Amino acid sequence: MSRILLLDDTDDLNTVGQLGSILAKLAKNGIRIVDGFIIPIDQKIEFGMSNEILAAFDRLGTERVILRSSINSQTYDTEMLRDIYRDSLLGAISYLQQNNARRGHSAAVIVQRDLNAELAGTIHSINPVTLSPDEEMIEAHLWMNRTVLGGESEPDMLIINKQTGALSLESEEEAEICLGPKQISQLHAMVRKIEDRLKCDVSVDWAYDNGKLYVLRARPITNKTLERFK
Repeated sequence: MSRILLLDDTDDLNTVGQLGSILAKLAKNGIRIVDGFIIPIDQKIEFGMSNEILAAFDRLGTERVILRSSINSQTYDTEMLRDIYRDSLLGAISYLQQNNARRGHSAAVIVQRDLNAELAGTIHSINPVTLSPDEEMIEAHLWMNRTVLGGESEPDMLIINKQTGALSLESEEEAEICLGPKQISQLHAMVRKIEDRLKCDVSVDWAYDNGKLYVLRARPITNKTLERFK
């Protein structure tokens, strides 16, 4: 097994953790994820590996990346580091590995190009407030910044009836919603495809960058996922 993997190389949980496994499955099913690579679970930055990591970074053609930890657990929130530049990449990877080890977890580290997204948010394949399986909820923001990724900003919120496609708004006036009909339709189709592939209810973090829809993260809906809606 290579010391550095592409995100679609393997979906083995013991190698790439839950988030890495899900991203690999989505990529293999034609769902667009953000370009990147992964340091497998228990792979330390050994002698000679630093150059491999930096070469992989250079191939992304970006100035900065996002790092996420990926462990084999549905109940543990993945830790994320943003705005990581080339000169701080190795230290940031080591930090995530050591921080997860202190918590008793062996983590893979996912390295992905950082987007300059014009829209970002989360779509839930069930309504997380009412738990209705007949409805989806979209949370959407203009731009993708720290407050969006950290869940600290107030999103536009829309409910989609899966049977009729009808929309209801949970926040703003319809004219002020940042998503257009085509984007809403794309998000609906995407989450249905992911739900079918993973065989469970899912929450999907998404972003539009230069008009293209990307999946940032997908995870099964658990009681922990639903806690913030109570």
